[in-house]
Amino acid sequence: MERLSLTDVRSDPDTVLKELTQDNPEPLACWLTALGVDVDGVRALPQWNSHLSTVGGRPRHRRLPADFDRHVGKVMDAAFRVAVDTPLGAALLCCYVRNLCEQAWKNSYHFDRMWATLRGARRAWLDHRAAAWHDADRAVTDVMCLLLEVLDWEIAVENEMIGNNLERLAVAARRAAGCAGAAVVAAEGIRCQHPQFADFASAAAGASRQVDLALAEAGRALHGFLSAETGGDSGPLDAALRRLAGVERGFECDRDQRSELRAYRNSLAAICAHAASDWLHIDEGTVVHAYPFAVRGMQPVTVVAAARASGNSWNLDGVRPEAVHQTLYLDDIWNGSDAMGRRYEGAVIVLPEVTIDDLDGRPLARLAADLRLSELGNHYLRLRADLREVSAHDLYGAMLRSAPEHAEVRVRCGGSDRMWPRLSAFAVDVIDSVGEWLGPPAAVSVRPGMFHVLVTVLEASLSAGPDAPRHRRRPVRTTEELLGAVGGGVLQQPVPNIIGAPVEWVHYAGRCDDLTAEVGGRRDELIGQTCNTTVIAALGSPAYCISTRLTVAEFVASLEGLFAGWFDALAIVLDRVTKQAGWSGSDAVDDVEELTRRAQLLEEEQMRLYTFAADARSTLDLIRSPALVASPLVSRELLALLRASSFDRREAELSRNIDAVLDERLGYWLDALVRRRREKEAQQARDRERRQRVRLDTMLAVIAAVGISGLGQIAQAGYDLRRLDALTVIIVIVTICVLVGAVAGWWSSDFARPRSRQRRGPEAAHDRSGAGYQPGPADDG
Repeated sequence: MERLSLTDVRSDPDTVLKELTQDNPEPLACWLTALGVDVDGVRALPQWNSHLSTVGGRPRHRRLPADFDRHVGKVMDAAFRVAVDTPLGAALLCCYVRNLCEQAWKNSYHFDRMWATLRGARRAWLDHRAAAWHDADRAVTDVMCLLLEVLDWEIAVENEMIGNNLERLAVAARRAAGCAGAAVVAAEGIRCQHPQFADFASAAAGASRQVDLALAEAGRALHGFLSAETGGDSGPLDAALRRLAGVERGFECDRDQRSELRAYRNSLAAICAHAASDWLHIDEGTVVHAYPFAVRGMQPVTVVAAARASGNSWNLDGVRPEAVHQTLYLDDIWNGSDAMGRRYEGAVIVLPEVTIDDLDGRPLARLAADLRLSELGNHYLRLRADLREVSAHDLYGAMLRSAPEHAEVRVRCGGSDRMWPRLSAFAVDVIDSVGEWLGPPAAVSVRPGMFHVLVTVLEASLSAGPDAPRHRRRPVRTTEELLGAVGGGVLQQPVPNIIGAPVEWVHYAGRCDDLTAEVGGRRDELIGQTCNTTVIAALGSPAYCISTRLTVAEFVASLEGLFAGWFDALAIVLDRVTKQAGWSGSDAVDDVEELTRRAQLLEEEQMRLYTFAADARSTLDLIRSPALVASPLVSRELLALLRASSFDRREAELSRNIDAVLDERLGYWLDALVRRRREKEAQQARDRERRQRVRLDTMLAVIAAVGISGLGQIAQAGYDLRRLDALTVIIVIVTICVLVGAVAGWWSSDFARPRSRQRRGPEAAHDRSGAGYQPGPADDG
């Protein structure tokens, strides 16, 4: 079937709706545009990367701009005010909003933007409902608004899945199914007058109802099995599996819905397959969420000194510190032997306890929080929670909380009135506030995806099934038992940025980089690392025995912030020198003084960059040096963790970027500016010489003419050349000519002679040893 032309806006509502059911929303967009609806404004609302200059631009770190709800209300109010003046205009506008949010849902975890758009559309319809074209229009639009509510709850289902909250997942899925059922009933009420709209709503709502009921049953069964509510009975899991498979085979669901059902079914099948296997329990341990960052524009020692002096009075986005400790929490293994006296040291700003609740207000976690500021520049926010009697599923949920893709929850810190939607948002806001409190020129480098989760396991146990009480479980003795149990894969995988099904961790079978052999570990000890997680297990040792390993692992994890600061600084330098060089317009610059000024600015940037490179490489050398710590074994562990964390790759990347800016950019631009200045100076010299010769030739011609004319007049006047007065006049004329000629000759020769004065400025240094020359103490130029 040939699709409707995008420019054919004369089509009737049934035609554009039919195109929408075939995944072609553009005719509907054109139809709404013809009505006068700001389609571009509506389209931008649920998109994570849309630019909204009126509300502060692109949302940062998965958070809405402060007045986004007001902006949504304004756009939707204007859209519905126009749409209600046309038959079925408001109904089709709801269909378009639903399609936009469905497409945004496939590409983004910015659920809050989608929720705000869906709810804003429903509020706007209620505000303009009385002005609808006809009662039948009101009924049709009411049905379409029910579909918006169904989608709202279906997004909530995925939000709870990402948060690892199976109980709330089941509740949200039941709510979605209830709304879908109401839409199916309401669709029958509009079938007489608008059968195509009734078919559209009935098909969409009917499929959603079946899918959501199956997801709700799967969520209930998983929650009951993992939380011991069912007493280990796998019967509900089997029933949920059969229902998922039945709906998946049905013809009502579209491709996306079937893929979601398949993912749920695979997770439940894996759980059923391991129902009688040995399941892992963490009886005693910790989880640490580390958010590294850097402070640019201020020396790390100065940052630490400022925290020690005034950190108690800092207001970190509404969070008031409880205390400031003058040193880091370190054992004496960090008392190294660096020849310059450098070591890993700093200050700690203790923050109030952080609490995490779900959207119903039920507590999920409590974390101790502090900011650790280092004199080496590897700062980080540290959030620590104890693990006691937790299952692998609960451990996985605790690890997921670091990620910016985590579900929306309620995060609070102490008595602050602020509430954050997730832990990463809290971390970024607090870290940003450090830079604001330090003030210019300090600036913070932080990214929400730059986090690391460190899990320590001191005691673990195994049981047949996930629900055995402590007295029926046997202790884990070796790391092979630890990693081989159901749930052991949670310790071996990174925190994912996308989750496709509940209890997805059951599929994990790969191993992380096991560093145990490299550090001389025992069979009951483990050190493993991925790109964003580190696991440290010491099943037969007291807690203090692994405290050093934990601090070493945290030190390595915090280095990502240091690299981020260096790379940001390089990017800023490159942007600044590009503007200073003004290379794109330098050919139009003819003023030698302006070229000299630009070259001097570039040379100053070059020298600053040399200093920056020297400081960075000195810090990297210290980090890798055995002199940083007092134990060769700890030094070996540190080097092993550095290798596993891609430290060498990041260091090489930094060196390449520094060299590229210094040699390929700064050196090239500086040479070009110096060369252009010389060309301008030579051109100016040639122009002056040409003008001078013209003046000289003119003067000599005048003098010759005057002299010859004067002598001729004396001769014509009949003066006796032997008389004293005539002779005197002749002598005076000749003397003047000789003097003027001598002065002109000296002037000309002095102008033509090369200048011997010593040149000052950036090109003098360049002439001695090229673009890479660095003036030393003995250079007077």
